[in-house]
Amino acid sequence: MATDGPTSDTTPTERLVEACYTVDWGDVPQRERAHAVSLFTDLVGVVLGSADSVESSRIVRDYARSYGGGPASIVGVPEGGPPAVAAFANGTVAHGIELDDTHSGSSAHPGAVVFPTALAVAETEGATGREFVSAVVAGYELAIRIGRAADPAALYDRGFHPTAVCGVFGAALTAARLQGLDLEAAVNAVGIAGSFAAGNLEYLADGTLSKRIQPGVAARSGVTAAALAARGYTGPRTILEGENGFLDGYSDRASLDPLFDEFDDGYTFEIARTGVKPHACCRYNQTPIDAVLSLRDEHGLAPADVESITVGVVDAAFGLVAEPWEAKLAPRTPTDAQFSLPYSVAVALTEGRAFFEQYREPYLTDDRVLSLAERVSVEHAPELEAAFPDQWGARVTVTRTDGTELTARLETCKGDPSNMLTAAELDEKFRSLAGRQLDDEALDRLAAATRDIAAAESVTAVTDAFS
Repeated sequence: MATDGPTSDTTPTERLVEACYTVDWGDVPQRERAHAVSLFTDLVGVVLGSADSVESSRIVRDYARSYGGGPASIVGVPEGGPPAVAAFANGTVAHGIELDDTHSGSSAHPGAVVFPTALAVAETEGATGREFVSAVVAGYELAIRIGRAADPAALYDRGFHPTAVCGVFGAALTAARLQGLDLEAAVNAVGIAGSFAAGNLEYLADGTLSKRIQPGVAARSGVTAAALAARGYTGPRTILEGENGFLDGYSDRASLDPLFDEFDDGYTFEIARTGVKPHACCRYNQTPIDAVLSLRDEHGLAPADVESITVGVVDAAFGLVAEPWEAKLAPRTPTDAQFSLPYSVAVALTEGRAFFEQYREPYLTDDRVLSLAERVSVEHAPELEAAFPDQWGARVTVTRTDGTELTARLETCKGDPSNMLTAAELDEKFRSLAGRQLDDEALDRLAAATRDIAAAESVTAVTDAFS
């Protein structure tokens, strides 16, 4: 990685891009490389599980076919497509069932943007598995640092979706690296990406499919930005910190400090701070679900035993999973349900899980679930704020019909790097999702291919499973 200090006229954007762009394979500790590969395996399972399961994925695949094929693989489209189209389609599919990875500090799902970008460009360019993983680590680092600098709560306050508006920068850097662009062109790619930074939260108003498309748009835009930069197109080298740049334009609480953490000995790359989801819903619902499931398991708690459930969360959760309250009690679509805290807690307690199936019919109209959701209330838990956003805690208190109370407080959810799923749990998730497309023999081959990706000569052993 680069060690020379910046010149006097080097901008903060250039310094950050150089720091991330020049990360070498040897700079990343083995444990963190392994975590990156684990996230990749998880994402591939999610993509295959989503491909035929939800309307958003089917529509996007049909759209991708209109391009008439190309060198980059698209899940469910045997003829493939151009790299930008493949990144768009696979990125949308990756976000289709709310099971893609999450970085708490930036409140984003970087994998749904960066991995589809990397697959599309690596396959087209003939990159090795090591080059693929290195580019992914760099892309995560850039996108997440920008998200932390912007302050995810501030992005939410303005109605922006951090995954999309920050992810496009990581996608541009990843694509530039896999195309072998020089540093100047990489800076231009990131600068161009700033013109593509888009994605809003209005999908929360009516649970529409536009939520799913936003990581795909960011991935496509990142590929496009790098392709333009490769041809000499330029972008502002002050895109982050400039007076009219991203941070001031998208946030009123931005800080440049997270951009310049030093890659010194002992540094933990942001990809290693990224976790996976065991539950198919918004991250703000994950810890409350874990808490109510712990009470269910420890005390044999059943819906019939419940007089009321009070869930304490951080303030930032309310706008996504608890407001407007009437709509959260009666979700109309899977997206509505995945962003409803009362529904999520109720279905988890009723069924013992909150996976893909629990956010569809018949559960959306199940009287057992909806009547229990009516007994859920949400309140602010100020004691959880100090650790947020690095930890997303929750406090759940259940009042039983006999008047006794049960309480569970968790500092973070299952799947967070500090509370990671076991290898067996990760494998179960992968197989339950990818098994929707593949038989056991094909599953074994794909699992081996994803886990050995860093040693592979190309990424085709993985992408062949997409078609």
